[in-house]
Amino acid sequence: MDLRRLRYFIAVAEELNFTKAAARLHMAQPPLSRQIRDLEEELGVTLLNRTHHHIELSDAGRVFLEKARQVLLAADSAVVEAQRAQRGEIGSLAIGFFEQIAYTLLPPTLRAFQERHPMVEVQLRWFPVVDQVEALRRGDIDLAFVRPVTDLAGLSKETLLEEPFVLVAPSDHPLAAKDIVSVADCSRERFINYTQHLAPDYHAIIMRLCALAGFAPRIFLEVGQVYTALGLVSSGAGITFVPASVQRLHFDNLVYRPLREQQLLSQTYLAWTRASPSSVLSAFVATARQIAQTEFSR
Repeated sequence: MDLRRLRYFIAVAEELNFTKAAARLHMAQPPLSRQIRDLEEELGVTLLNRTHHHIELSDAGRVFLEKARQVLLAADSAVVEAQRAQRGEIGSLAIGFFEQIAYTLLPPTLRAFQERHPMVEVQLRWFPVVDQVEALRRGDIDLAFVRPVTDLAGLSKETLLEEPFVLVAPSDHPLAAKDIVSVADCSRERFINYTQHLAPDYHAIIMRLCALAGFAPRIFLEVGQVYTALGLVSSGAGITFVPASVQRLHFDNLVYRPLREQQLLSQTYLAWTRASPSSVLSAFVATARQIAQTEFSR
């Protein structure tokens, strides 16, 4: 059924006068009369009882008027909702994240996104960093914060952070008195490193930074999470290196100091599988990019 005919009928039914209805619709009266006749023929009912000087709604016309108004409201709503979906204002998004992102990039990104797109349903799903890509490929999530710990081939991705590592030491440690620390200054220290199977990129970077400085680190313990490493350093168990964004996290008896050597960087991406991402996904990527540039730039 042509929605224009519904609009024509509603105008006539509300005006109960073809001349006034035609003027309201900015059209001539004869075409309007024909459209109403065609609508009645299409429905097989009489919508209007007509005399030479008067028209009124039939019983069928009164019922049809109510339903026609509902149909047009639904059609108008569909247009508005489709336009909002096109702008990324409504929809749903399942986002994968790993532990470190939960206290660095994710909170400000999520706040900004939900302020701009309050009608989007966001589902957060935690996976170890080594499992993010597999979760994407299984379809468990729409996009994920990832690091280059597994093969990213075939994924679309946006670089969010490329950041240097900083030293983490107990606040009463001699290295804490320095404004900037060389990796070579750490050659005699006990290291908290990251387990190779859970954080292979961070494990390799610490080993590589120490090798470039001419020593092999004395590993006291290996852990799977940055947060755990910080707690152990705070207890005095040793020192470690973390990406610069982790400095947003505060512990008692713990300080961060920049490293003089910045050859190796921590890399964080947003990744997704769809070649043509949805408007909602694109809007989240744009928000994350802006937050990374404004709040986490070097």
